[in-house]
Amino acid sequence: MKVLPFESPFYEYLGRSPVGSYLSKYLSELNAKTVVIEEDYVDKNFLIDYAKFYARSFNAPLRFTKRLHFFSAEFGEREFREALTPNRELLKNLQKSYLGFVIVKPIRSREGEPFIGCTNLKTYPIKTSHDTRIFLTCTCEASLYGIPLTVESLPFQTQDQAVAACATTALWTSLSPLRGLFSIPLLSPAEITEKAIAYPGLGERHFPSSGLNIFQIAGFINSIGLDTEKIKIPDGKNPEDIVSNVVRAYIKAGIPVIAGIKLKRTNLEYDHHAVVISGYRCNSLGEVAELYVHDDQIGPYSRVKCADNSFVDWENEWISRDGYKQVRVDFLLVPIYPKIRLAFGHIHSIHKEYQKYVAQFKDSGIGTEFFLTLLNSYKRFLLHQPVPIKWKCFLSHYLAFFGLLELF
Repeated sequence: MKVLPFESPFYEYLGRSPVGSYLSKYLSELNAKTVVIEEDYVDKNFLIDYAKFYARSFNAPLRFTKRLHFFSAEFGEREFREALTPNRELLKNLQKSYLGFVIVKPIRSREGEPFIGCTNLKTYPIKTSHDTRIFLTCTCEASLYGIPLTVESLPFQTQDQAVAACATTALWTSLSPLRGLFSIPLLSPAEITEKAIAYPGLGERHFPSSGLNIFQIAGFINSIGLDTEKIKIPDGKNPEDIVSNVVRAYIKAGIPVIAGIKLKRTNLEYDHHAVVISGYRCNSLGEVAELYVHDDQIGPYSRVKCADNSFVDWENEWISRDGYKQVRVDFLLVPIYPKIRLAFGHIHSIHKEYQKYVAQFKDSGIGTEFFLTLLNSYKRFLLHQPVPIKWKCFLSHYLAFFGLLELF
């Protein structure tokens, strides 16, 4: 066990990879002051992957990982040991200032940089001066030498190019919120790859993983008892902003959105990549100003700006850091519960008509927000709103969205 100032451990433990550098910057924005390091930590996800692949390697790595816990409070090893006595005031201060953890795997990339394992870090602040952030999170618990710690976050890790490529990592990230909503199992990256590769592909090997195609991604989602809704992105120079509508519709309901993106170097050369859209920032009218993405080659909650009038084209580190000419959303995949019968496209077409009507009142501060919710949750919200004839909605069996339309 080590207790160190925040600035000291990054190059030694997280290395100088792009993800390690991003995590350093991200934690600085969260005002991290202290890190507590567990030197020999058993990570269940890595242990499963170790048993399935690494244990049979000629030069097998160690089974143990390192886990780094971050705090916004300043303290040293003496204060930390005193908190274990326990000193209730110090213990409470540790829990209140907890920012989350980063696991470092005992394996390295071709460049000699350590791979980042399961990472759960606190989000950016929900409220800004004028806008609101909506994040996809679940309650992540950690025990640090018996001290119970919690953080609201969405798990992140990098692909290790052996048991998990980017699509596998995106699916792994998506499982945590889906588990709470639909009671699906949590699986390690290697287990996800094994399940997904059983579906039609191009003859890829299980391990090392060469990546998953869209059919294998959908096949895995179907194998855990969910349906897959694929949303096509319109072509053209000025595409309709369907991306932000999809994000608002599902993220607020706690459902992850997997984005397949094209990274273009030239007109004839581009790469494919998969990420999880994990949040967004919107103004008082519900207009999306920024997306947050779990990208296994960048980091958790990485910021995305729109490169045009929509979020079909992105501006982020792939352009500013890696020199790509364009980052464009190719498709969106949403893991959805089979009993949710209504497709996004049908509701979206109705919403567009409603937007035309509301647009004439925009100068009066009236806007629209389009999202998925439970009918009972909507009725609880409506109960305290000064809306006329709302009793019609209380007695209706229709979706809440249609109930709202009827009130207007």
